[in-house]
Order: sequence, then structure tokens, then C-alpha cells
Amino acid sequence: MARIVMRACRNPSCTKGEFPSSTARAAYCSSACRLIHHRHQKKEQQSQTQEVIPMATPSQLFQPDAAHLKRLQDFEVGQYNTRTQCNIQGREQLGIMEEFEVQGLQQALDKYAELTIVQHYTATSEIAHLPKLIAGPTVDWVILSLRKPESQIEKEIAQIKSQVEQDYLQRLEADKAACVAKEVESLLAGEKRRKQQAELDAKAAQEAEEYARVESEVLAALGGKQ
Repeated sequence: MARIVMRACRNPSCTKGEFPSSTARAAYCSSACRLIHHRHQKKEQQSQTQEVIPMATPSQLFQPDAAHLKRLQDFEVGQYNTRTQCNIQGREQLGIMEEFEVQGLQQALDKYAELTIVQHYTATSEIAHLPKLIAGPTVDWVILSLRKPESQIEKEIAQIKSQVEQDYLQRLEADKAACVAKEVESLLAGEKRRKQQAELDAKAAQEAEEYARVESEVLAALGGKQ
């Protein structure tokens, strides 16, 4: 008859403590305890080998970058310096140049004098901005293309820079909000997974305890018969 001895279960969470065994190789009171212990060991190994990388907070990630903002502003100012202003509804854009359509040559000369002398517009030597004469059957039209006064240019450039900064900060806020929402969703999903795992572990532990109790009764009954 095999000798029955009491052995300690290697599963630290086992509530049974010792169990009767007829073999020296027995390390667990039940197969359920063995599975639970191996599962916990695997989790501990994963947590020890996993590299922990500090995560920057959204406030650190989405601080305004002055250098990047300046590049955005310089680009838009560069675009402004090459454009002619458009006032067509739906296609409005600021430009350093402005066009004036004047009916008749004499009226065009008068308008040119007013714009350059009184309002301080200036003409350029670029071919694209030379005056254009459009001949009609009864009347001619002249298109004057002039550079805006420097005071107006400075004001509009300041307006462009301000708008670029406003748009940039709004994008940062939108990106920050999206990042926070994604992080919150991830944390909630993690909490849900941990809760589900805890429930599974608790259920497994309960089943292991019940299995061990019944197994002990069966072993005791078999031992009594022997």
C-alpha cells in the first residue's frame, strides 16, 4: 500500500495549506492550483521584463513651439508677398498687390495719380503687374496693378501672423483634446480588462478551492477504505 504523507501546495494563494499525497513529486494539491500558480508566475515574468517608458503628459506634448509657429507665419507672409488681392466672394485672399479697373484712358491716368501720389500706392516693373489696356467697341478699360502702401502692408502682415497663430493654437488644442480622449478610452479599457481578469482569477481560485475540498474528501474516503 502506498504511503500517504502531507505536503504543502506550492500555490501561495491556496487556502488548503497541506494536502495528502502518495508521491514525492506532487507539488500542488490539485491541477487547478497548478494552473493558477503558473498563470501568476507568467504575469510576474512579463511585468519584470517589460520596459517602463515614462509617458509625457498632454500638457508637455502640446505646448506651442515658437520656432514652428514662426515657420508657419513666414510661409503665409511669403505667399502674401506674391499674391494679388482677390475680393470675389468665396475666393477672398489678401495680397501685397491690388488691381483697379478704370473706364477710359483719362480716368485711368487720374486714378493712377490719385493712388500713387495721394494714397501712396507704388508701381512695380514686373511684367505681370504692368497696366493693361482692354479695348472695347465703345469704351476702353485700363487695369492698374499697384503695390499697396507700406502702412497697409504692415497692418495686413500683422493680421496674417495673428490669424496663423490663432489657427495654430486651435489645432494644438484640438490635437490635445483628441489625445486626452484616446488616453481616457485606453485607461477605461485597461480597467475593464483588469476587472474581467480579477473576476476570472477569483472564479478560478474558488473552483480550485472547491476541487481541492472534494479531492481531499475523495482521498480521505479511499484512504479509509484502504
